[in-house]
Amino acid sequence: MKVILLPILLMILGVNLLAQKNNSYEKGRTLYYENGCANCHGTNAEGSGYYPKLANKKKNFLTKKLNNFKNGIATTQKQEIMFTFAKSLSKEDIKNIVSFLVHFKKDDSGQYDVQEDLLGVDF
Repeated sequence: MKVILLPILLMILGVNLLAQKNNSYEKGRTLYYENGCANCHGTNAEGSGYYPKLANKKKNFLTKKLNNFKNGIATTQKQEIMFTFAKSLSKEDIKNIVSFLVHFKKDDSGQYDVQEDLLGVDF
């Protein structure tokens, strides 16, 4: 009986951990877009010439950077713009945003695409 229960227990634990990871990813995605991160870092976290790429970076690097920004620590003057954005993030928010960025997958739904007529221009 114990031999049968162990694999089942391990499978349930694995499914639970996967669900938590996916939940953290989705919460992080929501936070990324709601907090305006995409305005500078891009809808696909691809960065630009001025702002760094964030997609698929290392967990420890992103966590340290966001915690530093939250605490008013930057290594360059350019990074100080992040203080305003990071100050209100909770530890849970940082964990979720980092989960989203570390495991970033491009969203092909078009939900976050910029519309051509954003300014009401008729082409």
